[in-house]
Amino acid sequence: MKKIGCKVIFFWVLTSGYFLKAQKFNEIPIKLKLAVEKSISSKRPISIGQYFIGAPYLANRLSKSNPEKVYFSFTDFDCVTYVENVLALYHSKGNHIQFSENLIKIRYNDSISYENRNHYLITGLEKLVKLNILTPINNAFNSKSVFKNIDYLSKYVNSKHIDRSKLIKTEKSISSRPIYYFDYMNDSDTKTLIQDGDIIAFLSSRNDLDFKHVGFVCVKNAKKYILHASQEKKVVCISDMTIDQYLLKNKKIKGFQIYRPNL
Repeated sequence: MKKIGCKVIFFWVLTSGYFLKAQKFNEIPIKLKLAVEKSISSKRPISIGQYFIGAPYLANRLSKSNPEKVYFSFTDFDCVTYVENVLALYHSKGNHIQFSENLIKIRYNDSISYENRNHYLITGLEKLVKLNILTPINNAFNSKSVFKNIDYLSKYVNSKHIDRSKLIKTEKSISSRPIYYFDYMNDSDTKTLIQDGDIIAFLSSRNDLDFKHVGFVCVKNAKKYILHASQEKKVVCISDMTIDQYLLKNKKIKGFQIYRPNL
């Protein structure tokens, strides 16, 4: 499958009906567990994200087979798996079983399979909202909206082991409703809404794709930057550019959404 930017494809408690057929997951490392505990006590999920600064960016690590094998890693990330891991860790309270269950519940719907993975970031974000992990800041009352004809994934998937009809059904569902977004960071009303630690998702300018990139809002010296797994830098880092500058420079981005972690 052709790659566009950061492959924005989206892991909460494992419920009955989920069949776990995955690689073996070992315990959360002690240093990371301490970082999780500190993050929970300070109510700052972003501090877990900062723990991973310097970890390499690696794309296409999720399973390409069907049935799927769940990919666990604290040593490499793409932009989406980075955000997924931080949220799953925060809500695990340092328990490795809870973490693995969280990760699976965020990433999949109904069962662990290629078709049931949240390939589009918008469905992953909606799942996180449904699970009360995130609250959307963008909505019909304070932001713009756009309808898209989403079909990026189904156009490129060609395997007898994958049911394209399920992918197409998901794409049609996304395409049937508006995507709310902000288009300018420097708008005074928008600035007051965005806080340190919020999740920022960058809307693709393409009509067949929902989002291009995702990360955390990181405030330094009263300016807002992105804490993310950067495809350009090939590492987890805080961006050199402010979010305003990033938006102005990147013509492949139409705008952005903001989600606030529920603590």
